[in-house]
Amino acid sequence: MQSNSARNPGSTREVAPRLSRRAFMAVGGAGAVAAALPVEGLAPAPGTETDKETFTMKNSATITLVQLQAAKSTTPAIERMPDFFEQAAGLGSDLIVFPEYVLGDLITTEHENARRFFELAAAHRINAIVGCVEVHGDKYATSAWVVNREGVLVGRYLKSHPAAGPGPHWWPPIEGHDREARGVLGSQFKVFHLDFGPIAILQCYDGYFPEAWGCTSYAGAEIILWINGREGMVEDAYCITAAQCYGCVVGGNITDGFNTGFASPGVVTPVDYAAPPEESRLYPRIKQPGDACVTAAIDLAALRHRRKHLRTMHQRRPDMYGLLTQDVKMWQDYHEIPWDYPECADLVNRAQL
Repeated sequence: MQSNSARNPGSTREVAPRLSRRAFMAVGGAGAVAAALPVEGLAPAPGTETDKETFTMKNSATITLVQLQAAKSTTPAIERMPDFFEQAAGLGSDLIVFPEYVLGDLITTEHENARRFFELAAAHRINAIVGCVEVHGDKYATSAWVVNREGVLVGRYLKSHPAAGPGPHWWPPIEGHDREARGVLGSQFKVFHLDFGPIAILQCYDGYFPEAWGCTSYAGAEIILWINGREGMVEDAYCITAAQCYGCVVGGNITDGFNTGFASPGVVTPVDYAAPPEESRLYPRIKQPGDACVTAAIDLAALRHRRKHLRTMHQRRPDMYGLLTQDVKMWQDYHEIPWDYPECADLVNRAQL
């Protein structure tokens, strides 16, 4: 279904981020704050100013999470996206979030799928996030794109932790199971200032590392979108723990699985969801596999009040956490246990191949 409110999508050129030291320090000096510079001669697009104090900080935002099948669908994802954009626009969403990988494999911003995605965001006047495998020089990267309401690509987050390896451990990244480990990996956690507040992205395996959630929230992200491209489910425990420990809202979605939904420290209200909340579960959430979406309103004013008083920030003991930044070799404690694969010994403690 095509929207009747199509507009000129504008430029789809990504603008290199730049940030003053003052703004960088204002969000904790950790990771990176990604914002697009205004194109010379044009008025800046919403959410593109380079000093944090000029960013819009609204008191609420509405977000739509899309669960979109990949491997189990014969219809290209881009063909199924317009209906979700239209639903989100009808609910007044500020941001629509699609899963990892779905826009395309080995694409660039000039690809037809990219052009159509930028046009959809502009036509429906919604900020949008989507995952793809993007050409990166002579290599590739698992990339998440952030597009503003004008259809302009304002930034990207590259997956930092490669999902590479066979079961049952999903490690080591041996031949045939090593694609992401041989691609370009992200080297920093990023915060993107949209026209309602600061958000960030983690991709799939990133979310299995508590340090990733912590660094991203401490860098200033109030909302963390965890996009997944896999089977199984969006794990409640990871999302709820991150939301409670780091004082953020988490929105997780998935392709060929289920449980797309929200976790928060009590600041999320469902928009299109009638079921009551369940103990220790995402809320609202999509309970079955298949293409679907769920929308929630976020009380950002209440979230910021909680973040200011977050006890797990004020009572941290960073002086005790040194091991988290060291090259820990816990596997050396188990000499008597043989490796499952002969390649393991050469691949320990290596993310990038």
